[in-house]
Amino acid sequence: MESAYSLALTELEKIRKKNADELERRKAEVRSAVPEFSDIEHQLTACGASLARCVLNGGTGIEIIKQRIADARLKRAEILKRLSLPDNYLDDIYTCKLCRDTGYDENGHRCECHRRLISKYIGINSNLTETMRHQTFGNFDFSLFENQPDVKGHPVIKLIRAAYNKALEMANTFEITHSNMYIYGNAGAGKTYLSSCIANRVLQRGFTVYYQSAFKMLDMLEKLKFGRYDEDERTNAEYEARYFYDVELLIIDDVGTEFITAYSSAALFDIINSRLVDGKSTVISSNLTPVKMGDMYGGRMLSRIAGAYTAIPIDGVDLRLINKIK
Repeated sequence: MESAYSLALTELEKIRKKNADELERRKAEVRSAVPEFSDIEHQLTACGASLARCVLNGGTGIEIIKQRIADARLKRAEILKRLSLPDNYLDDIYTCKLCRDTGYDENGHRCECHRRLISKYIGINSNLTETMRHQTFGNFDFSLFENQPDVKGHPVIKLIRAAYNKALEMANTFEITHSNMYIYGNAGAGKTYLSSCIANRVLQRGFTVYYQSAFKMLDMLEKLKFGRYDEDERTNAEYEARYFYDVELLIIDDVGTEFITAYSSAALFDIINSRLVDGKSTVISSNLTPVKMGDMYGGRMLSRIAGAYTAIPIDGVDLRLINKIK
C-alpha cells in the first residue's frame, strides 16, 4: 500500500505522459501530411536555444531571433489552416491549466487537482468496503431504533442519538481534540455502521483514515513478526503496519473476537499506546465492555481505555437479522 500522496504524484506523472504522447501523435500527423513541417520544428527549436543564449549574453540580436520565431510560427499556423486543424492543435496539452499538471501552482501551493487526487487515494487507502462507503451520518436511519424495547430501563433510541451526536462531534473535531472513542455493545446493534459514519466524515474533511478488524490486524502483525510472508507480501504488510501508527484516524473493529496470544496482546497495546503518545486518534469497536476488555487484555489496556477514550454504549436488537444494516 503506497501513501495517498505518492499515488497522487504517480497519477499526475501518467497524466503528463499521456498528454505528451498525444502532442507527439499530433506532430507526427502534421509531419506526415506536410513534410516541410519538420524543418519548421527544427527552426523553432534552434531559435529558442539562440534566444536563451542571446539573453545571457546581453541581448545582442534578440530582435532578429524574435522575428525568425514569429515567421516560423506563422508558417506553422498556415500549415494548420491548410489541414483544417485548429490554431492551438500543436500547443502543449495540459489537463489542468492552472498547474500544468505539476500538482502545484505558480506560487508553490498544492493545486486543487492535486488535492482531489490525494483525496481519491486517501479514500482508496481507507480499506472501507463499498457498503461501508454509504454508511454516513446523512444516511443514518433513526427509525430503526425507535420501537425497540428498552435496555436496562433505557430507551434504545436515546442511546443511539447520544452515540450519534458524540461520534459526529469527534469526526468534526478529532484533529484538534485528539479524542478517542470506544464503541461497545451487542452484535449487530450498529457499532460498525457508526464507525463507518465517522470514517466517511473524516475522509470527506480530507484526513486519512484506516479501517481494519482486530483479527486481520493482529494476524498480519504476527505473520510479520514470525516471517510468514514472502518478499512481496512482506513489503506491503510492512507498509500497512506502519500505517497503523501513522494514519490520522485508525478504526479497529471487533476487538475481543480475535485469538489472543502474548504477542498479539502486546502488539495491540503498543499500537493504542503509541497513538496516544503521538496524539493520534483511534476508534475501537467491541462486543466487550471496557471492564471485560481489561479482563481480556490486562490492566494496562483498561487503564488506557478508561483514561483516554470516550466510552459509547450501543445496545438493542441485531439489526442484521432484520436485513437493515449489514
